[in-house]
Amino acid sequence: MAERLEQIYKVIEEKTGIKGRMRLVIKTGIPKSVAMSMVDDPQVVERVKRAADEILGHDIYTFLNWR
Repeated sequence: MAERLEQIYKVIEEKTGIKGRMRLVIKTGIPKSVAMSMVDDPQVVERVKRAADEILGHDIYTFLNWR
């Protein structure tokens, strides 16, 4: 299970709503349903994290409990 990806999607949805989540899907090409069934590959997590940073306008790590 992709715990880190799940946390990123959760923060994006909480902070920006469905529109933000859809922007994340468009930027990454990874729908939430697919992300939840993936393994947390460091390269994929980094790609999703960078897209989330762009959507939020700052580092998503401020909302996450991991580094």
